[in-house]
Amino acid sequence: MFFDRLLDLIFPPRCLSCQKNLGCGVICDDCLSKIKINQTLFCGKCGARLPQPKKICHKNFPYLLGAATNYENEIAKNLIHSLKFQYIKAAAQPLGNLLIQYTEALSLPLKNFIVIPIPLSKKRLRGRGFNQAELIAKIFAEHFELPPETNLLVRTKNAKPQSEIKNLKERLLNVKDCFAVINQESVASKNILLIDDVITSGATLLEATAALKNAGARKIIALAVAKA
Repeated sequence: MFFDRLLDLIFPPRCLSCQKNLGCGVICDDCLSKIKINQTLFCGKCGARLPQPKKICHKNFPYLLGAATNYENEIAKNLIHSLKFQYIKAAAQPLGNLLIQYTEALSLPLKNFIVIPIPLSKKRLRGRGFNQAELIAKIFAEHFELPPETNLLVRTKNAKPQSEIKNLKERLLNVKDCFAVINQESVASKNILLIDDVITSGATLLEATAALKNAGARKIIALAVAKA
């Protein structure tokens, strides 16, 4: 703790976006204000905006999609990259706050939901040292006083990172049968908020929700900080 404070005095924290000196944190208020927050949920299949938290198209698709912002926003993208690839764990707090701000704006009824982050493989978890989706999920769950369940959903194989695969068909094959539910009784008949940092093709969420649905989950809302 003392060493961290000493480092802050010698090397004051700077905004990850504009490099402005900060008293604390990783991003300044001016940069945060430039991240546009979405105002609706989306169809997980076609991306259509949903004026209410219910399916109006592709009704058999296994989840509703929520995304706080769009990945094309450079400030949001930089925050996600800082957490995910530069291992700046403090970036999880503003990302979690974006997801909280978005969810509060939608007035979603969350009382009967449990929070589950998309898990990493054991190999990638060892390499990174933390699961970025889990950090965001814990911030989110604590704010809404929801139970975070970080050990119910696991990865059963070490797939290639989805960010390295551009073809949708290859992405789907890469994560096929990649997830399993450890305790099905803890998932059966539950409403679930499935948390991730970013969604691109949706292949990862599709496999994760398939595992949860097979375990008896009821309603699933997949929440990401950003969508591509």
